[in-house]
Amino acid sequence: MLGKGAFGRVNLGLHRLTRRLVAVKAINMEFMKDESSKKKMNNEISILKMLRHPNVVKLLETFDTDKHHLIVMELCPGGDLLNYVRKRRKLSEKYAKFVFKQIMEGIAYLHDNGVVHRDIKLDNILLDGHGNIKIADFGVSRKVIDNEILFEQCGTPAYIAPEIVRELGYKGYPVDIWSAGVCLYAMLYGNVPFKAN
Repeated sequence: MLGKGAFGRVNLGLHRLTRRLVAVKAINMEFMKDESSKKKMNNEISILKMLRHPNVVKLLETFDTDKHHLIVMELCPGGDLLNYVRKRRKLSEKYAKFVFKQIMEGIAYLHDNGVVHRDIKLDNILLDGHGNIKIADFGVSRKVIDNEILFEQCGTPAYIAPEIVRELGYKGYPVDIWSAGVCLYAMLYGNVPFKAN
C-alpha cells in the first residue's frame, strides 16, 4: 500500500496492457453514498481522461468491482515533493528552478485546456523515477471558460490565494499561479511563507 486518503487507498500493481508498475487508487463505494463525493470522483476522472502532458499524472484506466471504484494511474515512485523537500530541508536554487519550470509547464498546459487545478501544493506534485514532476490530485479541479468567476472555497490554507479567502469570487487561473509561487518559496526556504490559525 502506498498511501491512504479520505475515500480509499493507493496500491501498487502491474498493468497488463503496458506491462508496467502502476498506482491503483481504490475508492471504497461505502464512502461514495452522497452526491458530492460521487461528483468529485467523476469530475477528477473526466478531467484526467482529457489530459496528456509529461508533467501531469497520466490516467490509464478506470473500472469497478463490487466494493470499489479503481483508478489506474502511472506510478510516481519518487513520492511527493513535500517529503522530498522535507528530507533535504530545502532545495538548491538551481534544482528548484528545474522543478518550478516543470510545474509551470504543467500548469500552462492545464490552463490552455481550460482546467483550473485549485489545489497546487507540494503534496500534489509527484516525482517519477527520473526526477521529473507530475501534477496530481485533481479532486477539486474544474473546467472553466475564460474570465469565469468561481465562488467555491477550496484548496489548502497555506497555499490558497487571498481572493479565495475574501469570498467575493475569483478567476481560476491566477489562483494556480499564486499556489505555484508558494511552492517555489517552500522549495527554496523549507517552509511556506504564510502561516496563521
